[in-house]
Amino acid sequence: MAVYRLRSGLVVEHALTGQWQLVDAALKRVIQLGDADARLVRALAQGGTAAQLAKTTKVSADHITVQLSALARLYVLQGKRSQARVALQLEREAFARQCRQDAAQEDIAWPPGRDPPRHRCQGTGTCCGASFLGPLLPADHRRVADLTFGSRVRQGQLQRLGKNTADEDPFEVVHLGGHDHIGMARGDDQRCVAQGDDQLCDIHREHGAAAKPVACRLFPLRLHRSPQGVHVSLLLTCDGYDRARPAGEAWPQRQDEIRTLLAEGAPTVRVVVPCEWTPGLAVPFGDWLALQAQLYSCEPEQPDARRWLADAVSIAQAAIDARCAAVAEGQQVQVAARLTGVVPALRGDRQWHEKDRAESWAAALDARAADLVPRGRHHDADRLADLAAGVRAQLADYSFAAPGWSADREAQRHLHDVVANDLAVYVAIGHLDAGLTALTGRTLFVEALACALALRAGRHNVQASDTTRALHVAYRSEPDLAALHAAAC
Repeated sequence: MAVYRLRSGLVVEHALTGQWQLVDAALKRVIQLGDADARLVRALAQGGTAAQLAKTTKVSADHITVQLSALARLYVLQGKRSQARVALQLEREAFARQCRQDAAQEDIAWPPGRDPPRHRCQGTGTCCGASFLGPLLPADHRRVADLTFGSRVRQGQLQRLGKNTADEDPFEVVHLGGHDHIGMARGDDQRCVAQGDDQLCDIHREHGAAAKPVACRLFPLRLHRSPQGVHVSLLLTCDGYDRARPAGEAWPQRQDEIRTLLAEGAPTVRVVVPCEWTPGLAVPFGDWLALQAQLYSCEPEQPDARRWLADAVSIAQAAIDARCAAVAEGQQVQVAARLTGVVPALRGDRQWHEKDRAESWAAALDARAADLVPRGRHHDADRLADLAAGVRAQLADYSFAAPGWSADREAQRHLHDVVANDLAVYVAIGHLDAGLTALTGRTLFVEALACALALRAGRHNVQASDTTRALHVAYRSEPDLAALHAAAC
C-alpha cells in the first residue's frame, strides 16, 4: 500500500485571517487551505495510507482520492512529481539569472526546419501602418527628436494632428496597462508621419537604416529568450511576404544585425520555464528541446501543414503519456492528460468554431470595420472585413484539399511556414497543449481565408498573394482570433 506524506520543507501554520496556510519556501508560494484540506495536510505531516488518512480526517475513501490527486497537482506530496518540480524551480531561477545578462552575448538559435521562413524588406510599408508604431526606446526617442526628415509631407500631417510643427514633434503617447508608451505619430491615413508618398521611410532615406527606431528595424523579426539563448523567428504579417521570402538570405548571415538590435535594447519575450506540456505537467527545458527535435523530424519533404500538424500532435501526446506515467504515485495519485480537440479538427471531423457563435462574431467584425471607414482607418477596416471572411470560410470548410480547389506550391509553402515558424517557440510560451491548439487554429484559418480571397478574385486556385494576405490578417489579428478560439475550445 502506498504511503503518502507531506513534502519536506513545507510549513503548516495559521494565517492572520485565522485560516490554515501552507508555506512553500522552495517554490516561493503560500497556499491557503480550506478546513477539509487543512485536516488532510496536517495528517500528511505524519504520513499514512489512503485508508488511514480517510479514517483520520473522517472522510470517504473516494473523497480522499480526489483530495490527494489535487494536492499532488500542487506538488505538496512527497514523491517523484514534487521532487521533479523542485528541481525545475532551480532551473527557473537559473534562467532568471541568465536573463539579467546581456542578451546580445547569448547564443542565437536560428529557425529550424527543412526550408525555414526567410525575409528581406520589399518596401511595402506594412510596418508603417500598425495601430501603434512603437514602443520607442528612450534612445530612439532622443535620436528621432533631433532629426529633420520628410519636410514635403510632415508639416501638413503634423498640423492636422495638432502638433507644434515648430517643435518638430513626430510622436504620440498611448496609455496602456497603466503606463504611457511613446510611438511614432500617425497622419490622417493612420500611417507613420515618417512614411513618404512612395510608402518608404524618410528617416531611412535621409539618415540611413541605423537612425530608425529599434521597433521599426526589428519588424518582422521576433526574438524569444530561453535557456538555449535567443531564438529568432518571424511575424508573418508582411504584405510583401510572397516576394520577401525568396529574396531573404540564409539566417546566419543576419547575425550581426540581430546582435546589434539586441545590444540596442530590442525586446525579447521569455519562454515559460519550467515548460508545461499540459497544465500542471511541467518538464525540464531539455525535455522540451528533445520533443522539439522530434516534432521537426516529422516535417514532410513537400509542404503539407495539415499532415505535419497531425503527426506533431501524435508525437506530443505520446510524450505527454510517458511523462504522466513517470510521475504517477500509487493508485490514489494518477496523472492523466490529453490534448484538446485539435486532431478531429485537422481531420475535418468537426467544425473548428460553433456555427451560430462564429456567425455572430463575424457580423460584429463587419460592424467594427464599417465604423472605422468614416474615421479614415481603411487598413484596419479591410483587415477586420477579411477576418470576418476567414471565419465564414472556415464554417464553409474551405481548404486546399477540398473538391474543386487547388493551391500553387508557394501558397502551400506559406501555409507550411506557419507551422515551421511557430512550432519551435509558440508552444513553449504557454503549455504545449494550448500552443498546439492555437497553432492548429491559426493554420486552418490562414488556409480558409486564402481560399476565400482566391474566390473573391474569381479563382479556385490559391496563389502566393492570397496566402500572403491571409498571413497578414491572421498575425495582425492575434487577440481577436485568440478570443474566438478560446470560445470554441
